[in-house]
This record gives sequence, structure tokens and C-alpha cells, in this order.
Amino acid sequence: MTKQYIQSETVGKVLLLTMHDPDTRNAIGEEMAAQLEEELDRFEFSSNLRAVVLTGSNPSFCSGANVKSWDKDNKTTQREPIPEDRSPWDLLNEAWEKQSLIPGRPKDFIDPVRLIPVRLHNLQKPSIAAVNGPAMGLGCGIALSCDIRYASENAKFSEMFVKRGLIPADGSCWQLPRMIGLSRTLLLQYTGDILDAQAAFELGIVNEVCEQNQILESSMELAEKISNGATYGMSLIKKLVHESQFIDFETSIKLAGPAQELARRTQDHQEGVTSFIEKRKPNFIGK
Repeated sequence: MTKQYIQSETVGKVLLLTMHDPDTRNAIGEEMAAQLEEELDRFEFSSNLRAVVLTGSNPSFCSGANVKSWDKDNKTTQREPIPEDRSPWDLLNEAWEKQSLIPGRPKDFIDPVRLIPVRLHNLQKPSIAAVNGPAMGLGCGIALSCDIRYASENAKFSEMFVKRGLIPADGSCWQLPRMIGLSRTLLLQYTGDILDAQAAFELGIVNEVCEQNQILESSMELAEKISNGATYGMSLIKKLVHESQFIDFETSIKLAGPAQELARRTQDHQEGVTSFIEKRKPNFIGK
């Protein structure tokens, strides 16, 4: 299935999604975001699709948001000057306080483009980013929001928002400290420096570096392996891992109890036990 900005292909139980806007090196705007979200919804609600690989049309993964639209917005929008009698943190706390008084869910305050990292983060099936080239700004945030990242030797990563006078509003302020620590995160976000694939691997941002002509094949092989596993259990694992980042060890063990009880009710658990006793390879169905 081909949309204007998203190419979609089903390979067995794996959905391959390619961000496709060569003129902008796959910069993501509202139209691409809407098409990507539509495909992710289709993927999540399909009983036949059990893992997704997200990549970009060569030579880029995603160049970030469309800066040209920002330029137009800056020229047509009159913004109040920043008061000089209060510090940045004072002003930000005031803005947060005002926001807290407005009714709505957290995602109601997020624009459609920045919702894509949230959608990927909350995806209840395994996701792999096949980073085939530069992942800049929001493109980096999109890659970080996938469960696993494979990078080609041509991949590059940058928290380049500060170079446009902006802040990382794509979720990477939450993601990166958990991956690489506070100081390394602030260094990347203060400088906007570009990391090559090997540096990203050494920091722990990517799981594996592949040759350029092998990135998609390697990512699809991993996705196929995962899709043949107990993907219902993987969904429970992801939720438990996410929750465990905010709680102590004992509470995590406590939350694992109901998760294990759900896992024991699955057909995949029965198959896992039976195949072990029968000394054969299990045939999981993701239920």
C-alpha cells in the first residue's frame, strides 16, 4: 500500500513502513504524521501483523520537522516579547501552571507531528527503527521512540533543536536520560552535535550498526524473529518495563504478578510448555 508520504509493505507477519518525501529528505509534517499514525493503527489492530519496521527513503531516515513551515509561521505570527523581569524557569513554571488549569488529557496539548513519538512509545507490539541515514531533530526522537534501533554505517543522530533556538519537544528529554544518563543527554542537547552510527552505538542509543546495503535486511530478519515469538507476552514485557522506570524494585516485582497471570492464560504459554516437553520448536501465534 502506497500513500503520498508513507510506503507500506507487508512481509509475512512484519509491516515495513517507509517515510517517503525525498524532496525534504523525509521531513515530517502533519500529512506524513497522519498517514503514519493511520498505518500504525492498522498495524496494532491487525491480528496478522506482529512486528513493525520503520525506515526512510534513502539517503535519509528523517530530517526532522519541516523548517520552511516555521519560517512562514515566524513571518505571519506576532508573538509577545519575553519579559525580562523573571527568569526562564519562572516563566516556564507560570506557563505550566496555566496549562494545568485547562481541562484535557495530556495528549490534547501535543500537536499532531509530536504525537508520533508518543504513538510509537505506546505501541503494544514490537517496533524496530531501521535508521538508514540521518535522523535529525524530530527524526531522532522518532527513532528513539521505537523499541529497538538498528543503524546503518551512514546513519547520523542529532538533537539539533538548539541550533534553531528551540528545545527538544519530541520526547527525547524523557528518552535519552534513561538510555545514556543525564550529563551525556545535556551535552547532546546543549550542543546539537551530530553523532555518527558508531558513536551512537557506543553511547547505547543504537543496538547494532550494519553495513548500508544490509540495514533493511538485518532489521527485517530481526523483526521476523520477533514476530515468530510470543508477541502477546512481549506487549506485557514492554508495559512492565515502562512502569518499572518510576517505581522501586519490590513494587516492580509486585506488578509482575498480574502480568505473569495474564501470560499464563495465553495460548502461547500453553504452546511454550508443550513444545518444551515434546522437544520441538514452539509455534507461537501471538495470543
